[in-house]
Amino acid sequence: MHLCTPLETGLMILAFATLMILLVKVFNKKEITSEEYLVANRTLGWKKAALSIAVSWIWAPAIFIASLQSYTKGIAGAFWFIVPNVICFFVFAPIAIKIRKSIPMGYSFPDYISERYKGNKLVHISFLLIFLSYQLGSIVINSVAGGMLLNQLSGMPILLAIILMPSIALVYSLKTGMRASVITDVFQMLFILVVAAFLIPWLHNVSGGFHTIILGLGGKTGEFSNIFHPAIAYAFGIPMTIGLITGPLSDQMFFQRAFSVEEKDITKTFVVGGLLFAIVPILLCIPGFIAAANPQITISNPEMIAPSVIAHFLPHWALLLFGGMALCGLCSTLDSSFCALSSLGAIDIYKRYINKTPSKDQLLKVSRNFMLGFTAFGTSISLLEPKLLWLSLIYGSLAGAGFFPLLFSVYSKNISSKALSVAILTSLIIGLPFSIYANIIENTDLIVASSLLSVILGLVILVLAICKSK
Repeated sequence: MHLCTPLETGLMILAFATLMILLVKVFNKKEITSEEYLVANRTLGWKKAALSIAVSWIWAPAIFIASLQSYTKGIAGAFWFIVPNVICFFVFAPIAIKIRKSIPMGYSFPDYISERYKGNKLVHISFLLIFLSYQLGSIVINSVAGGMLLNQLSGMPILLAIILMPSIALVYSLKTGMRASVITDVFQMLFILVVAAFLIPWLHNVSGGFHTIILGLGGKTGEFSNIFHPAIAYAFGIPMTIGLITGPLSDQMFFQRAFSVEEKDITKTFVVGGLLFAIVPILLCIPGFIAAANPQITISNPEMIAPSVIAHFLPHWALLLFGGMALCGLCSTLDSSFCALSSLGAIDIYKRYINKTPSKDQLLKVSRNFMLGFTAFGTSISLLEPKLLWLSLIYGSLAGAGFFPLLFSVYSKNISSKALSVAILTSLIIGLPFSIYANIIENTDLIVASSLLSVILGLVILVLAICKSK
């Protein structure tokens, strides 16, 4: 039995898409140039940027995996999901400041790398490969999560639902780019905060209150009430921490906003953004604890814990509110990924390798074409329907491959472009297939090993390169 009727779900989607289009039309009065499309003319206010980056990071894991982990792994799973998810904002901010000082009119981290190493193609392409793959992964994981949500809500065929998710975000992002993403992000984040602050306390009260939460802290088996449970810290904490701490450093969504606000506002943007973001996964862990304490709740899909719990305890319309909140989170990340990919495609591919002196109109047209092309590519991968947790952990290994090369490129004066390239490519060639295999067979030891390997390989290669140069 589905939680909503197809008509209700269709109307919710139509209302959401219509509202996003209207918001962009009403609040965006800027002339659409390539600079406006890619970096909002570098005049983005820090308050809007903070809301934007917070909601852009509320992707599928924050909405669905938070409650999954609290349900299956108790407070230990919640801890290892939430803490690194928030710390990553504070890790990113000083690096963003340093990059912005180096290239005030830049667009991306690969753009910075090309400037630092005087157009060296191998090192630029090595970093670009990670940044492009990370954004494609974002499209895949959020499209799959959205498809699963729409399928569970109404019985909509999941392949159709997966295609529908990126299509909604594309409708309001394609014409206006970065500014449209931020305008809609502000509304989406405020909507998420208001709905979560309304639904979760209500859910807490009707499900038995604080006593129920206490009963569920150990997860569905009751064995994970120790926040530092060693098995969870090992099997989940290590790969998740690596993926979440390294993630923003491979995420053009973060760098694009760092180049869109004034340099003096970067720290405020990401610190406030991180604190705002933290509210959401903290609240969304609560349905998982409630489900763990109430075995009578029907859980047909563990990755959809939150809507199942809401449907069990609250009126039907509350579930529609959650659906709208989930749409906001997923679409905000999708539209941000589209803008990030258009920037990487227009500046780091087209302008750097195809047409070094494009006109502003050419660059604007190319930005939109890259947005369309990457969206189609990412959506086609989504149709394979990989598991959300697989994607999240594999995503982490991908980001891990670029972590130490990025840090060395920013903070080491002596590291060579060759060493950086070798470090990245070795980590990708060895670590990424290993991570994919480990997650597909769901072998805990191999998953942990693959996460560590993706990070350590790069570090070892770079340290050896520096020692050899002395």
